[in-house]
Amino acid sequence: MSTGQSSPDGTDQLQAFFRGQYVPLSEAKVSVMTHALHYGTGVFEGIRGNWNEEKGAIFIFRLREHFERLLRGCRLLMLDIPYSVDDLCEITVELVQRNRHQQDIYIRPLAYKSAELIANLKLQELDSDFTLITVPFGNYLGSDALRCCTSSWRRVDDNMIPARLKISGIYVNSILAKTEATMAGFDEAIILNQDGHVCEGSGENIFVVSDGRLFTSSLEDNVLPGITRDTIIQIAQRELGLDVVERSIDRSELYLADEVFLTGTAAHLTPVVQLDNRNIADGKIGPISGKLQKLYFDIVVGRNPKYLHWCTAVEPRLVTA
Repeated sequence: MSTGQSSPDGTDQLQAFFRGQYVPLSEAKVSVMTHALHYGTGVFEGIRGNWNEEKGAIFIFRLREHFERLLRGCRLLMLDIPYSVDDLCEITVELVQRNRHQQDIYIRPLAYKSAELIANLKLQELDSDFTLITVPFGNYLGSDALRCCTSSWRRVDDNMIPARLKISGIYVNSILAKTEATMAGFDEAIILNQDGHVCEGSGENIFVVSDGRLFTSSLEDNVLPGITRDTIIQIAQRELGLDVVERSIDRSELYLADEVFLTGTAAHLTPVVQLDNRNIADGKIGPISGKLQKLYFDIVVGRNPKYLHWCTAVEPRLVTA
């Protein structure tokens, strides 16, 4: 029963893109028979829109790259959606304008097997669909300096489920690790792969600073090729002149590092100051992490003209139909 009251987060006023049209978010619903609900047969993206008060616009960061990755996932799961990268970008801009956000937002596109049937363990000959929502979004990890633990759960291997894509079902792996960490009083989990090498956080890539060089786990270690990861690699090389090395990282290297930080669309760049109750260096945010963090934030909110090509600026407007 409706109470006639607005939801505290204002989502009752939002629209979604659902089944090819813009509808109230409250109407964007699927059946309990939906294939993706039972079997995780979907791919998604997490995209940040960062509010710039001075310019009165939301800056969506690296929108095209996110949808390029989404469509790669669609190919893998045989998700036949009738949209190109350009189409998906236009749909996103339109929805952000319709929702008239004036704060940071999270944009969630989802392509999924929409067929309403169960007991069907295949991908072919099943209907697919695409939906898109935008919601207000703040500090994802809840802290500006993280206390992490090494998870007892291992990262899935590529020959189990491809880890280089954001496949819905694979995220149970991350959820188990994050739940274990937070129930033990930590902020985040660090997950190792099947070989015992450092893989990533539950939803972030990982970087290590040691002797003035920047290291990050190689994609061959079942790491998601993060768009924020790629951003940090590029600005570390271009703006700070750092040597960036992609290779396998041992767990003990984290304990002995000068700095450690996590990166992701939701997490931005967040330093790790403690792992398994051991301080990383002096237990404070390091200088390289701090410099990269400032550079990154200026870029994603559209304050750095050199990197405006990575941003899609969207001004809220009133849409009546």
